[in-house]
Amino acid sequence: MTRKIAGIIFLAALLLLAGCKQDTDHTTLAPYLYDYIPEDVGHSVTYDVDSISYNYLEGDSQIIDTTRFQLKELILDTFYGITGNICYGMAEYKRYDTTQPFPLTYQAWYFYTNKSVYVSDQNDLPIEKFTFPPINGNTWLGNNMLPSNDTISDTYQVYGGWVYTYTSVNVPNTINGHYFDSTSVVTDVNNQNAINSVVCLETYARHVGLVYRQWEVINKQDPTSSWAYPNQAVGFRIFMWYHTYTP
Repeated sequence: MTRKIAGIIFLAALLLLAGCKQDTDHTTLAPYLYDYIPEDVGHSVTYDVDSISYNYLEGDSQIIDTTRFQLKELILDTFYGITGNICYGMAEYKRYDTTQPFPLTYQAWYFYTNKSVYVSDQNDLPIEKFTFPPINGNTWLGNNMLPSNDTISDTYQVYGGWVYTYTSVNVPNTINGHYFDSTSVVTDVNNQNAINSVVCLETYARHVGLVYRQWEVINKQDPTSSWAYPNQAVGFRIFMWYHTYTP
C-alpha cells in the first residue's frame, strides 16, 4: 500500500510539473500555433494602405477620395501590464512617399497574448483579435471588453454585436504578390444589407502576423448600386496589404 501511494504521489508531481511548464511557457506549445503572432522585439511588418472616403450631399455628386501610404508596425519593447502580464509596445510609422525613409515620429499602441488569446489595444480599444489554437468555424466575442452597444449612438456603437469567426485556417495564400504557406482568416464582422455595410476581415500568416485587412463602414442611399461601387454613399473603406517584414 505504501509503494502504491508513493507511486501515485510521484505521478501527481510529474503532472503538476507538466502543468506548471505549460502555464509559464505557452510559446512552446506548437499545436496552439502561437507563431501566428510574433513577439520578438525588432519584428516589423510594412503595409501598403489604401484609405478611401465616401462623401455625398443630397442633390450633389458622389465624392470619392483615395489616399495611399505605407504603414510600418514595429515591436519596440516590452513592459509589464497592470495585471502582471507581459505587454509588447508597438510603434506605428506612416509615410506617403515610399522613396523617403519612415519619419522618427510614431503612434504607440500595445498588445499581449496568453494561452488562449491575442489582445490588441489601439486608441484605448482592447480587442481580442485572435484565439489559440485557430480552428475553422470557431467564434468568439472579440469586442467584449469595449462598452459597445448596438442601440446607443456613440464612438463604440459600430463595434456592437460583432462575432469573430475563423473562416479559413492554415491554408496557403497569396497577398499582394507574396506567397504564404500557412494563413488564417478572421472575419471580425460581415454585416451588409441594401444600404449599410460594416465589414472587417483580417488575414494572418505564421511567423509574420497580420498580412491583410479590410475595414469598412459605409451607408449608401442608392440601394441599386453595388458595394464594390457604392453610390450616394458616406463612410470609409480601408485596405492594408502586406509589403515586407523583418523577423
